Amino acid sequence: MAPLDRRRLRTGHPPQAVPIQRPPEEEWPVSSNDSAEHDSLMPRSRRQDVDPIFGYLMAMALSIGLTPVPDNTRYVALWAALALMGATAFVLGSGIRMKVTDPGDLIWGVGLGLITGGGLMLVGWDTLAVTAERLFAMGQDDSALLNTWIFQATAFVMPLSESLFFRGAMQRVHSIPTVALLASAWSMLMFFPNLGLSETPVVGFVIGTALVVLNFLYSYVNYRHGLAASIVCQVIAGTLLLLVPRLLAG
Repeated sequence: MAPLDRRRLRTGHPPQAVPIQRPPEEEWPVSSNDSAEHDSLMPRSRRQDVDPIFGYLMAMALSIGLTPVPDNTRYVALWAALALMGATAFVLGSGIRMKVTDPGDLIWGVGLGLITGGGLMLVGWDTLAVTAERLFAMGQDDSALLNTWIFQATAFVMPLSESLFFRGAMQRVHSIPTVALLASAWSMLMFFPNLGLSETPVVGFVIGTALVVLNFLYSYVNYRHGLAASIVCQVIAGTLLLLVPRLLAG
């Protein structure tokens, strides 16, 4: 069988191995006694991918268990756990690809991040600025330090950890809607306890809808343009929604 060309493969489910096929019986006649022995000697792939759902359940349980921990410490611990699982899948050769074969893919990631993030900013800069402060401030009065922490979270920590796990590892074995909904549930469980939504449930609905839209976008960009483009898209959208409103409000 001819080797597969995977340079432009845009699916989350690339084949794990190309099976070795025997010629038809009329071209390679064997007796019934030899057939079983021949099958036992045929090489087989020893690699078995572990379903990331197991890691996802562990991460969700950890998110619930760390609820009493200070917010920023909890974020770092949870993102570190996701990054560790995603990096493990990458190192063990589960098929995660970071190489960019077409620079146009990155342009698509930047463009879709700008369009979607800019559209969601119509919710209101003041609302988004308050949201960012509730998520990351934790009583921090130093505005410059807070902005630095938000920049680090939206430009590095959150995109890398979530993209490696959800778009890199999980999307290889699950469909885009499944990955997007699971990633949205993860984000809601992480952020909603810090937003004080009991008094403003409408804000919770708006933010929850935005999270679902964004996670569908990231999974789609990963499917069409690759993991690197998906990371760039998340960096752009997250920065527009959490950091830029803070800078404009200040």
